[in-house]
Amino acid sequence: MFEKIQHIGYLVDDLDKAVAWFTHKFGAENAGGGPVRSSGSVPSGGRNAFVHFGQVEAELIEPGDAHTLPKDTLVMHHVGYVVADIPQAVAQAHAKGFAFIAAAPFTNPLGQQVLYFDPATTNGVLIHLTQLPVQPNTVGVGHGVQIDKIIHAGYLVRNVEEAIAWYVSKFDGVHVGGGTSRRGGRNAFVNFGRVQVELIEPQDASTMSAAHTMDHVGYVTGDISTGISDCCCRGLQFVADAPNTNAIGQQVLYFDTNTSMGSRMHLTQLPT
Repeated sequence: MFEKIQHIGYLVDDLDKAVAWFTHKFGAENAGGGPVRSSGSVPSGGRNAFVHFGQVEAELIEPGDAHTLPKDTLVMHHVGYVVADIPQAVAQAHAKGFAFIAAAPFTNPLGQQVLYFDPATTNGVLIHLTQLPVQPNTVGVGHGVQIDKIIHAGYLVRNVEEAIAWYVSKFDGVHVGGGTSRRGGRNAFVNFGRVQVELIEPQDASTMSAAHTMDHVGYVTGDISTGISDCCCRGLQFVADAPNTNAIGQQVLYFDTNTSMGSRMHLTQLPT
């Protein structure tokens, strides 16, 4: 069903600051945005902006009621998955027991058709279907840090086996590997369609407030050494001097969250 991850969406307390951060740190360009209507995904409404860098996109949302958000922090909010045909994807999702927060998709400022799943049917997390327009907005595409795609969104889960089984059952996923997480606990990678998810069960999952929470995003670069150098020149820092290789052969290096607006993200070089 899913062709790629179009974007990770973030909540921010100050939209202009967040756009400026992506512009400065990733060489991104503001591709457009506007008012955000009140809905199940953003109850207070607000305003948003979409930024492009390399071949990827991020959506930044400043809610109308932002008083509970930490200052100058990117708070992971949702994942947008691309499908070729939203009506067909909706029918397939309904057959799997999913529901949606609206009867029909809306069109966002970039001309993308968007329909959010009801989080009651997605382990409490926000994801949406996205159908791209015939002529997508290309402002900023190819500029800045050369990120090729988003390889996965990462989630913390209370039970990794149960989470794997859910993705296998609901999205026809395939468990492709995993083991002991470098952060402690266990992890697993599940591919479904042309996308992937990383599931991380922490050492003490009893402290989790929800069974499934957003944790990080993995950005793919063709040459991780070049990507690291480019990011360091832009003032970003990393948690180590060199990447590690994960259980499925990806080279991974996390940004230091002190330099990434408090949000967990990593550069990734895929195995050949």
